[in-house]
Amino acid sequence: MQNDGDRSLKEEFIQYAPLFAGLAPEEQKHLAEQFSPQTAKAGAVLFRVGEAADGLYLIGKGFVRIFTAGGATLATLGPGSVLGEDSLYRSVPYDVSAHAASDLEYWKLSDADLRAIILQRPTIGLKLSQNFGSLIAQMQDYLILQLSKTSELKGLPPHTLRVLADHLEPRKIAVGQVLYRAGDAAGGLFLIESGRIEIQPETGDGEREEVGSGRLLGALALLTNKTQTATAIAREESLVWTLSSDDFHTIAGRQPGLRRGLAHNVSARLSRSDQMQAVMRLSQMPIFSQLPPATIQAIAQRMVLQHAPAGDRVYRAGELGDAMYLVESGEVELTAENAVGVVEEIGRVGAGGFFGELSLLTGQIRVEDATAVRNTNLWVLKKADLDALAAQYPAIGKALSQGLAARLASIESHEEERLRRFVLFADLSAGDLRQIAPLLRPMRYRAGELIYRASAPADKLFLIEQGNVRVQTLTGGAYLLGPGESFGERALITEQPHNTTVSADTDVDVWTLSKQDLDMLMNRYPAIAISLTRIITQRLSETAQTSGGYIPPAPLPGSAPVEAPSRRRQQAAPAAEPLRRRRRSFGEWYAGLSPAARIRFILLMLLLLVLLCVTVPFTITTIINGIGAASRAMAATLNNALDNVGPSADVTMAERLRLADAQVPPTPTYTPFPTSTPLPTLTPTPTQTPLPTPTSAPVVAQAFAQAAPVAVAPVVEAAAEEAAPTEEVVVAAAVRPRVLDSRLGALGVTIEDASVEPGQPYWRLVEVRWEDEQEAGGKHHIYVDVLDENGNRVVGQPVTVFWGDGSYTAPLEDKPAPDLGFNFQMYAAGYAYGVRVEGLPSDVLRGAGLGDLEKRFFGIHVSYYLVYQRTIK
Repeated sequence: MQNDGDRSLKEEFIQYAPLFAGLAPEEQKHLAEQFSPQTAKAGAVLFRVGEAADGLYLIGKGFVRIFTAGGATLATLGPGSVLGEDSLYRSVPYDVSAHAASDLEYWKLSDADLRAIILQRPTIGLKLSQNFGSLIAQMQDYLILQLSKTSELKGLPPHTLRVLADHLEPRKIAVGQVLYRAGDAAGGLFLIESGRIEIQPETGDGEREEVGSGRLLGALALLTNKTQTATAIAREESLVWTLSSDDFHTIAGRQPGLRRGLAHNVSARLSRSDQMQAVMRLSQMPIFSQLPPATIQAIAQRMVLQHAPAGDRVYRAGELGDAMYLVESGEVELTAENAVGVVEEIGRVGAGGFFGELSLLTGQIRVEDATAVRNTNLWVLKKADLDALAAQYPAIGKALSQGLAARLASIESHEEERLRRFVLFADLSAGDLRQIAPLLRPMRYRAGELIYRASAPADKLFLIEQGNVRVQTLTGGAYLLGPGESFGERALITEQPHNTTVSADTDVDVWTLSKQDLDMLMNRYPAIAISLTRIITQRLSETAQTSGGYIPPAPLPGSAPVEAPSRRRQQAAPAAEPLRRRRRSFGEWYAGLSPAARIRFILLMLLLLVLLCVTVPFTITTIINGIGAASRAMAATLNNALDNVGPSADVTMAERLRLADAQVPPTPTYTPFPTSTPLPTLTPTPTQTPLPTPTSAPVVAQAFAQAAPVAVAPVVEAAAEEAAPTEEVVVAAAVRPRVLDSRLGALGVTIEDASVEPGQPYWRLVEVRWEDEQEAGGKHHIYVDVLDENGNRVVGQPVTVFWGDGSYTAPLEDKPAPDLGFNFQMYAAGYAYGVRVEGLPSDVLRGAGLGDLEKRFFGIHVSYYLVYQRTIK
């Protein structure tokens, strides 16, 4: 039990101790009440070197000897002395030992009690920090609480707030002193502890505002990297906690949630200079271009500045369209899910562009996702503001109605124009094209990617939207097809496997049409059957030219002689810039027919006309049996067109096509062409048995090795023995030594080896490749492949990318070479991401993120390529 004399002695020691100087009498008394009395015998240890600092000690009676880590006596302290404050205030282990030199009476203030005192009376913590010379660690809990109360930082996880609190510095602002001025560069974040700060808008005619304790200032300027739009002046002596801009960007690079959380909670009206720029951009938009300048100025005044960090969703598909966006700086990617569930990029909007206006005007839900590719500043016009302006300015409502009608008409016209580019649909009406559009399915292939291989079954027709594909024949010839052309139609008509190999020569977007839908369309629209007949006949003619039966058609009057298409095909293979096969006009095609073929073609047209006239009164019968009729009609046409190819006029169309195929050597040999990603090469066997397709994983591994700029161990192929000519060729990949990009060390990227015992399986990181901004070509991904002991891809194996406050796990996909089976888009800079493989102990790559060698914490697009292999230690 502590008597009154001991209590008064304790308060007297606290009053005169330099560590507690400046505390008000009531603060000293409150602090003294939390010191608990303790006793110790001579020789007892109060604390040792290396122990966690758990409190500070105030000596009442007796003496304490202080020893260094080496055991040397440092000092002997008596009544009124304070011990352990240095380690406690810095939250580090004790660096000295304290032993009782005699029987001892003392008081102890624990770390937990000191934190509780500061939460109740933060001024005590501030004064203790001032006496100590720096911010004491016990202020951290209080600062975390204060930060979490601000509207800008609410919702951030405690570990992020703790990092912010550790970097805050107190700053006193005298009455009339300026915290920052309008036009100043962003200097940091400012949290007001006490006092009053007046915010004066830059225009001088805006509304002034006084803010006090708990308000956070400077966040928007710091996020957007723009100058301050107002001046902040102290109207009372104030204390402000400051986080420098350098510290903010460093923390944001390691804690991606910080920038995202701030961006979601911070916005402001455009500055005067931004409003002037917004007026210019709005006047260039079709929906606002006819409005008078004063009306456009009113719209610009309602717009707000909003920041979207890299990787953040501006909006999602399915949300209501409540705003439109102008991109001031940065870039936004628009993506949508196609009919088969694959998310595809439909556009990118850079500085000066706009998006989201259609949903705003129509009131419909969003049909696409909008994601910031890099840190992006947006000017936002809310629907509520636009509606209010339309009520005030009738011209706005009229302009919006006209703009909406024009936009919808342009979309419909664009769809029609896009479909009419295809030869197959060129003769159809606008109404017919609208009926066909829903049947088409989009697909995308990357340069070098295999679309289908010869001998593969045919189930769809391909229509090229953009890019080029390379068609490789069984004879070794090749040619290119481009936008507006189609491929795969011959195999669909003959119901035979493909007799060519097709791959993407460039990145290519195609539309696909299923065989069932194609049959239905040929029955409904005879013009499609005619166009398809023309395409197939032309390609059969070129096949005949290749086999030596080509007779050049007579040139049209005034035109140059027509070159044999087969020669153009043969020249396409070795050329550095392959020639595209020229599409022949109908006149040239018709002129190339023999007189008998022309007569047969005219008869075919008459027959189709009669068929059409007869089937109109019998619609139901035509629907049930028409597919077969259309197929027989086209088969008859093709039989006539095949007279120059087939040996007899008595065989069916499918037989003629098969006979045409039989005139070329039966052994398929696919010759790679000089592209950046070579096509897979098949090795012929001594028999006509088709060579088995190698498994995708070794091909991927081989393509990866060929594409990498650093040396990679070669893939070993085990050839089939000659004694068994029909035996499958087995392709296996040897376990490769670890190959690391030489630039990883400079980037600060490290590999943490898995902790495993000998004989235990684990995932070993065998290759890491890094691509800078130029090499990545705009990509900003982490690509991962996972192989088993034999080098085969482990499809379905989960891979995890993790960061400060989250993670993403997805299974490895069976993607064609050269794609790796897993990819993750990076949006955070610096050392933000780590990578591991699940299921077994795994090597871990740490320190991946955007940024190059010189600007590590900038949002510069780079990519990482990783290969893991299951290994026994």
